[in-house]
Formats: sequence, C-alpha cells, structure tokens
Amino acid sequence: SSGINAEYGDVMLEAHVEAIKVVGEPFATDEPYDFVEQAAYKRVAKLLEVFAKHRITAPPEESYALNRKLSGAFLLCNKLNAVIPCKPLFDRVYEHKMATAK
Repeated sequence: SSGINAEYGDVMLEAHVEAIKVVGEPFATDEPYDFVEQAAYKRVAKLLEVFAKHRITAPPEESYALNRKLSGAFLLCNKLNAVIPCKPLFDRVYEHKMATAK
C-alpha cells in the first residue's frame, strides 16, 4: 500500500494530521480567513519536509495533483493578500450542489 500506515510511525502520522488541520483552517470559521496573517502555506511547507524525509514509498499520483492545486491556491491567496470568508462560500456551493443533485 502507498498510503500512510503503521510502518511510517508517529512522525508521519502527526505530520499528516497537522497538514489536514492547516488546510482545513479556512473552512473552520464563518469569519474571513486572512491568508497572509495565518501563513498556512509556510506551515505546510515545513510539513512537506517531514514527508520527504520520512516517506517509505511515493504517494499515489492523484495526491501529487491535489497537493499542487492546494499549495498553489494557498500561495496565490497569500500573494494577493487575500482575506476570504471561505466557510460561507464553501457552505453555499455545497448546499447548491446538494440541492441540484436530488
């Protein structure tokens, strides 16, 4: 398996959990998220160092694409000094998707 498992140990598991928390931060509050003040992309970059150092096998190809997209979005928001109400935007898109999926 190329996923995270017991073979990796606590360092990798903790790094993955922290990365998920950081990426989820903008969606955890109704308040606008300040991408510069929070510097999430810098925190994820530090975690990527842990992933590179401790990984046993390469991650699945689709995770590379997702990582590039998320990293690019966070970095762009930082460069644009973005302050965005992410959770309300996400909630609106999700509700629309659920309403049209029925």
